[in-house]
Amino acid sequence: MADLLASVGMGTEERGITFINGRLSAMPGLQPDLGHILCDGDRIGLFDLKSMWPFQYRHGAMLTDEMARAMDAEKDHGLHHTYKKE
Repeated sequence: MADLLASVGMGTEERGITFINGRLSAMPGLQPDLGHILCDGDRIGLFDLKSMWPFQYRHGAMLTDEMARAMDAEKDHGLHHTYKKE
């Protein structure tokens, strides 16, 4: 994923919700997918930071393995409604 972002000239902090093959792989403030190895035919959905997905819908969404581990490690399990650090 990091190579894809570099090839399109996008810093990881510039993207909002991200999907890999229909599975949530990153969101603002939680981007564990940078080391994810992409394969031919993978479908990637990169959304603008202004295109946020209501946090209530993320609960129960299919996740990449990296995202599942990262959310489990978060104190709030990644379920919060704001992503700007104070």
